[in-house]
Amino acid sequence: MAVIAVACSRVQPIDHQGAEIRFQVAGSGVVQTRAPGMLDNSISFGAYAWYKGDNPADDAVFMENRKVSWYSEGGYWTTIETAYYWPRGGGLDFICYSPYSDSGNPEITENAITYSSWNVETNPDTDIMYSDKSPGLREDKFTYYYTGVPVLFRHALSKVAFDIELAYDEATPDTGDKTRWMVKVKDATIRNVRTTGSLALSLDGTSWQLPPGNVWTPEPAIRDYSIDCSSLPLFTNTDRKELGSLGLVLPQALDLGQTLALTLDIYTYRDTGGGYPDEPFLTESDVGVQVPLHTAALPAWGINQSIHYYIKLTPSTADENLAPVEVRFDPAVSDWETVNVNAEIHL
Repeated sequence: MAVIAVACSRVQPIDHQGAEIRFQVAGSGVVQTRAPGMLDNSISFGAYAWYKGDNPADDAVFMENRKVSWYSEGGYWTTIETAYYWPRGGGLDFICYSPYSDSGNPEITENAITYSSWNVETNPDTDIMYSDKSPGLREDKFTYYYTGVPVLFRHALSKVAFDIELAYDEATPDTGDKTRWMVKVKDATIRNVRTTGSLALSLDGTSWQLPPGNVWTPEPAIRDYSIDCSSLPLFTNTDRKELGSLGLVLPQALDLGQTLALTLDIYTYRDTGGGYPDEPFLTESDVGVQVPLHTAALPAWGINQSIHYYIKLTPSTADENLAPVEVRFDPAVSDWETVNVNAEIHL
């Protein structure tokens, strides 16, 4: 399983009075493995803010689903359509989400984020993200590299990809003869994938409490994903090859029948001392194999996870160590059947 890399954008410092509120944007993966990089500045995101006065009676909604975009002339993120400025007293609590939408999905309050009936089929390339809450801000602050409202985005969906290789391509037993295999992957299908679901996040202090299992609540809609294998070369050795990617998927438990189904042509060659012939000894066409995607190590496609499967194909029946199993014999001799016959012979 791989991890999602982090990303961030930059904002110039603000040092004048009556400062406009600007944003610094970062993205977080499962594990932070490098310094943040740039967020795509062609994407706009939504911002919510709540004013918390020194006098609680002054508390008020400050921003409600305001569109934040990259201001190319100034080189910073800000609310392009309407300017907002830091109040003198009290502080601001911020929650953001990406990309911006005026549809009301997600629904955001001070302590909750809710995505309702999100369908990844109708939004296949939409990397939906939500930010950590940034509470009690009274001015732009330095958090990552520059100053501004710190916005740390986390991915709400999962990413899934597959690589594939042969577990072995040749066997040389003690008898000295050799067997070699070649495999063509003709079709690959990921079956029973949930495509629609809902996500409810509640605030636990300043962090979001993820749902049990780190997955969304699925709806009945399912889909089979077919991967185009037409350009996948013939497997003639154990080199790993890229099978394909599902891209963004709904985070889901994998005990719901999700499987990888493959259709293979398997070619077996035998060398009994004179080298391998040009033609296979045995051709098996349209062999169907199916493997469940649920494992003890990976019970779910989790929120904010990028998952990479490494599939090993065994071109013949294999043991628990992925070694080819030789054809062996179990000889036995049945007992004699005794037949007693009384016969009269006349000469």
